[in-house]
Amino acid sequence: MFVMVKLNLSSLEGIDDDMDFCHKLAKEESVMLLPGTAVGMKNFLRITFAIEPSVLEIGLERLKAFYERHAKIQ
Repeated sequence: MFVMVKLNLSSLEGIDDDMDFCHKLAKEESVMLLPGTAVGMKNFLRITFAIEPSVLEIGLERLKAFYERHAKIQ
C-alpha cells in the first residue's frame, strides 16, 4: 500500500525538486521515499506503508523533522 503526496516546494528552502528532496532526506534522516519523477509524477513523493506500524511511525517522525528543518521561515 502506498500514497502519493504533492511536494510543496514553495514552502521549502534549498530543495530543488522531488529527486533532491528524496536524496537529502535519505542522507540526513536515513528515510527512503520514491520520488514521483520515477513514476511520471514530478514533485510528488511516494510513501509506502508496507512495514510495521512502529517502524512507519519513526520514519514519519523523521520525515516531519526533515521538512521542518528545511521549511522557509515566514
